[in-house]
Amino acid sequence: MANIYVLSSWITSCLNGLNLSGWNTDEIVKRAGLNKDIFEQIYINNGQVFDLFNTAESLYGPSVGIDARKGIVPNSFGPVSLAFLASRNLRDGLNIISKYNAIITNCYSSQLIETKQGCRFEFNITPGLTLPSTISDVMIATVIRTIRFVQPTKSTIVQVDMARPRPDNVLLYEAYFKAPIQWNAQRFAVHIKPDHLSIPSMHALPELLDNLENQCTERLENIAASSFLNAVRGCLYRHYTTNAGDQICAIDHVSETFNISIRTLQRRLQDENTTFKQLQEEVKQSVAQRYIKNTSYSITYIAHALGFSDAGNFSRAFKRWYNCSPNQYRSQTN
Repeated sequence: MANIYVLSSWITSCLNGLNLSGWNTDEIVKRAGLNKDIFEQIYINNGQVFDLFNTAESLYGPSVGIDARKGIVPNSFGPVSLAFLASRNLRDGLNIISKYNAIITNCYSSQLIETKQGCRFEFNITPGLTLPSTISDVMIATVIRTIRFVQPTKSTIVQVDMARPRPDNVLLYEAYFKAPIQWNAQRFAVHIKPDHLSIPSMHALPELLDNLENQCTERLENIAASSFLNAVRGCLYRHYTTNAGDQICAIDHVSETFNISIRTLQRRLQDENTTFKQLQEEVKQSVAQRYIKNTSYSITYIAHALGFSDAGNFSRAFKRWYNCSPNQYRSQTN
C-alpha cells in the first residue's frame, strides 16, 4: 500500500473541535505518543492520525468523530475549502473538492454522483485501508459541515450512508446529521436534494476562484513530485514493522524493490533534498516510538527489528530522538 497521508490543518481543526467540547487535547497528543511538531508539517501519516483518534476515543468516548467537526472552519483545507466557498453553487464546490481531493488526503477519493434517482457525494476508501469508525465519522461530519457553510438555512441533506455498524450512541448522529441514516451501507455517502445543487452561493467570488484553483493545481503538482519519496518511505516502514530484523533493509534491497539502480535511487532522493540514510533514520525513529508505546516488546527485540547491532546502540539513538531512554518513554506514555 502506498504511504497514506492526511492534511495536518484538517487534523488541527479536529483537535480544535475536541477542545471546544472541553477535551484536553494536549493530553490526547501526549497519550498518543506524538510530538506537537508534526502539526507544523503539511501532512501527517495515517498511523499518527489513527493513534490520535483512537487515543481520544479511549479517553473521552466514541463521540470523537462527531465532536471533532466543531473545529472545521472555511480554511481548514487551505485553498481547496476557500475555492469551494468561492464557487458559484454547491455543485461546482463539491466538484472542486473531488478534483483536488488528493490535497486533503489519499485515504479516500470523493465524487459527486448525479442520476435520475437523485444525487450523492460519495467516498471511496483507498483499497487495502480500513478506517477506524472515528475517522469515517469525522470524514462524513466534515463534508456535512462544509455543505452547511454554503447553505446554512437549507435542508439540503436527505440521507447519510454509513458503511459501518450502527453505534450505541446513534442519537448523537441523528441530532447532527438531521437526516435518515443508512447503517451498514455499501459506501459512505451524503445524499443531497438535486435542486439545491444549483442554488447560487452567498459566498461566491468568481474573481478569486481562478487564483485559488491555480493554488490547488500547484499543490497537486507538489504532491505528485514527492510521491516517489513517500513510496520509499512506505517501503522502509513496511520492512521495519513486518520483517522484524530478518532482513537488513539496505539500499540495494530498496532499489531492487523499485526495479531501479542504486545510483538512480540516490539521484531521485537527492532531487527531493534527502538521502537514503536520512529516510532510514526518520522511519526508524517513527517505528521505534510506536513499538515502545504500543507493544510490550523488549528493548533488545525492538533494537533487532530496527537493524541495530544491540540494545545499547538503539537506546542511545532513541535518547537522541526523544531526550529520554526507551524505558522512560514507555513509562511516561503508558
